[in-house]
Amino acid sequence: MTAPHILLLSHPIDIHAVAVAEGLRRKGVPHTLWHTADYPSRSGESILFCNGQLAVNVDGPELVIGHREFSTIWYRRPMTQPDKDILHPADRLFARQNCEAFRRSLLPLLGPKAFWVNSPLSSDLASQKILQHEAALACGFEMPDTLYSNDPDKIRRFIAQEGGRVIFKILTGAPWRDGRTRWVSYSAPLSEAQLVDDDLLRQTPSIYQAIVSKAYELRVTVMGRQVFTAKVLSQETTEGKLDWRKAYRELTMSPGEIPKEIRERCFHLMDRLGIVFGCFDFIVTPEGNYVFLEVNEAGQFLFVEEYTGLPLLDAFCDFLVAADPAFEYRPGGDPLSFKDLEERLKDLTKEAQERHVLAAPPDYDERLEGAAQPS
Repeated sequence: MTAPHILLLSHPIDIHAVAVAEGLRRKGVPHTLWHTADYPSRSGESILFCNGQLAVNVDGPELVIGHREFSTIWYRRPMTQPDKDILHPADRLFARQNCEAFRRSLLPLLGPKAFWVNSPLSSDLASQKILQHEAALACGFEMPDTLYSNDPDKIRRFIAQEGGRVIFKILTGAPWRDGRTRWVSYSAPLSEAQLVDDDLLRQTPSIYQAIVSKAYELRVTVMGRQVFTAKVLSQETTEGKLDWRKAYRELTMSPGEIPKEIRERCFHLMDRLGIVFGCFDFIVTPEGNYVFLEVNEAGQFLFVEEYTGLPLLDAFCDFLVAADPAFEYRPGGDPLSFKDLEERLKDLTKEAQERHVLAAPPDYDERLEGAAQPS
């Protein structure tokens, strides 16, 4: 049997990718960490069809990919980053669209027999909140009543139907900024009086969701068929009762459990979406009902290890090596710990940022740099 060689797709600011690469190194597993934002400014990517043969080649800083024999590919946070200082402003969108179109075609060619975590097509499907919502309903999850809309009349009617107050969420996590300030959108309460004018309301379809009473919340990380559950005591915080991501400094988590039927529904939804890894968020109501909110197909997990001590880094490295959709974690004698690697990871991350193009994803928040970056 061919020894595993694992490909990790991310960018230099991503502590998760750096941590997993270091974990694989310490386990003696061949791997390649590809800082994908080097394309197009510092790396060349080519696909050649010649004499009936296909050749794929990537050359960049500390990187040469000329084969397609990866056992596992982690589709973590791949990016492209055209250089805006070189391009005329009118050409920037054109360049980015072409880079992204090329990359979408190149990535599937890198691992024709690889185990993907998760594949580009499955990741794209799972990331679309409306399609994910429909799939979750089909799997039998209890979910809050939710309106996705830009129709002012329907939005106002839904808010009135929910007693005059709902939760507002955005469809994508892109922040925005001016010269001095950066804004990140969290879940927020919304009344009809707070709505903008109808003409403006129509411009951006958004999510309007019924408010669900919480006893506590769950963060459930699934790798294959291995389930790690963290109990999130959001209602004991000052800032995080509505969205616990706002209260990461005062948040408390502990290892938890989910009922067998909820576990099976998680597996069913992952199978339906075509993913083998996902981070689920649930509300547990005072009555003991489990209310599904979403599954993030590329979610963060190191912060859960920090809060709870659950061996997520060690398990995830083993998951990539196993390349098995039915993976179950079997800890060895000396499992990897994020805490033990943390100081070394700071050096590795600094080195990567010095050597590669820096390009954070749209939902990146500098305040949470490090493991405690929940998403």
